[in-house]
Parts: sequence; C-alpha cells; structure tokens
Amino acid sequence: MKDSHQCRVAVYGAGAIGCLLAARLAKAGCEVSMVARGQTLAALRKNGVSLTVDGATQSYPVHATDDPADVRGADYLFLTVKQQALDDIGGHLAPMLAAHGAVVPAMNGIPWWYLPTLDSPLGDAPLRSVDARGILKRAVPLERVLGSVVYIAAHAPAPGVAVQNARNNLIIGEPGGEISGRAARLAGLLTASGMQCDISANIHEAVWIKAAGNATFNPLSVLANAGMNELVEDPYLGRLARAMLHEYLTLGAALGLPLRTTVEQRMQAAASAGAAKTSMLQDALKGKPLEVDALIGSMVEIAEKLDLDMPCASMVWGLIRRRNRSAGST
Repeated sequence: MKDSHQCRVAVYGAGAIGCLLAARLAKAGCEVSMVARGQTLAALRKNGVSLTVDGATQSYPVHATDDPADVRGADYLFLTVKQQALDDIGGHLAPMLAAHGAVVPAMNGIPWWYLPTLDSPLGDAPLRSVDARGILKRAVPLERVLGSVVYIAAHAPAPGVAVQNARNNLIIGEPGGEISGRAARLAGLLTASGMQCDISANIHEAVWIKAAGNATFNPLSVLANAGMNELVEDPYLGRLARAMLHEYLTLGAALGLPLRTTVEQRMQAAASAGAAKTSMLQDALKGKPLEVDALIGSMVEIAEKLDLDMPCASMVWGLIRRRNRSAGST
C-alpha cells in the first residue's frame, strides 16, 4: 500500500453520498476519481466536487469521467449507485482496482456478498432480488469486498455538490470478521477528513440492523407520503412499523445473526431523524425508479428460503412493488 497522500480512491456514482465521500477523501489527501455522467460530470470537471458543512462550502479537484476504463489502480472503489444499476456496471469494476484494491459498496439493502460470506442455514444461496444473473458474483471476488454501512445524512442541491446534514458516520468491516490493515487505513483516512468511521468485527450484523430499518421505513414512507417523525408518531403507522421490525429481527435471528438491538431501539433511531424524508421517498417525489428489490424484496426472498412467515412485511412488499410498477419503474 502507498502512503496516505498517495492513496487512490474511485467513487462510482456522484449523488449526495458519492460526492460527500469523494470530498472527504480528497480532503484527507487521496487522489480521487469519480465516474459520473451528464450535468454532474460537467460540473465535476469544471468545479471539482463540493461539500457544504455548517454553511461553509469547500471544493476539491477530482478526476471525473463517464468511462470506467479511464480509472485504474484504485486502492478503494466506493459504489454509491442504486442496487438496480449494479448489473450494468459490474463488469467494469475489477479492472478499476489496484492489485490489492477493495470494493466498498456504500449502498442500502442486502448486498450481493452477504449470504456467500455468512455462516447461515442458507449457505451461499444466490438472491435473485440482488444479483439475479450472477454478474457481481463473477465480476468481484469476495476477498476484494470490504463491507460498509452508511449512516450519512446528505442531499445534493446541485450537480457535484453535497450538503452534509446531521449524521456523518460510516461503519466498515471485513466480511470474514478480521480487523484488516486495509480497513484500518480507510478508517484513518475518513477520520482524518472529519467523518466518524468505525470498524466492525461483525459487519453482517451491522448491515442487517440498517437493512431492517430501511426495509421498514422506506416503503412505508412512500406508501404514506410521510416523513420519519410521522411514521413513528402516527399510532397506526407506528404499529405497522413495529410489526415489520419485529419480523425482520426475527428473520435475522433465524439466519444466526447475534442481533444486539430491539424494536424500540430502532424506533427511537427513526424518531431521531425528525421530519427527514427517506431516500426512497425522495426518489418517489422525483419520479425516479425505487430501490425496492434490494431493500425489501431481498428480505422477503430470504424469509421464503427459510420458510418463515412475515405477513406484515410481505403485504407491504406487495404494495410497494405494485406502486413501483404502476409508476412505470422496472
């Protein structure tokens, strides 16, 4: 590995999270490349990537391209696209990496690497909702994956610009549970940039806890057109959210995960977000396709494989899937 100021980072996807991570790592002295397109690509080439924190904006130079073949030798490759885009980009990922580079999927939902690296009753069963054609399984060797869980509140008011809101935390961890040098190095870079970055020895648990919340609050926010506070405070929506969280935590236990959280703790975490809109609701309001398969469909698929009944989650899955299709999404 190189010295920190020579670290090469690539970010595939230039939305709010991608721009925030790119700016943070550029601030830490990394050489940053970003794969983007359209107006965002033009803005990155002209102005660099910009991050606004507490009203102050700082811009950082990056190498911006719309061709992943232009990016080589990345020590860390962050994926900040929606899960439904991964099939299209999977074949481009491995050539972007350095000899010992790592792919860091900074996305919501259950990732493609999850079951193959988890000691569970399902073994390495593929999930059609996540990697239906096995593209990612073939494209990215599991030893190249560094797991992550994103707890970052940010929005993009303009192309190439991220505004950081309250939360600014990333959890990273090796799927095998070891505390590796590459994880420690990345945590050091992000911490130096002003982020909170924790290394987990049980990244599967961390992913599941976040996924349970996403699979609950994201679809409910769209179906009810409600912010996080409304989902918690409304007695009927709150009852449904609690029932879904209970089902997802029960499902995680059936996979053998040592989950150290409760339904009420997840509800309190949701309440702390105030009136914030979920990422899925923001996409719905913009008429964008919804990330339903990875966030909810994957959980329902795992339950079906384990023959575990999840009545509330299944009904919400049916509703949000229908809503997504009727809106013209895939």
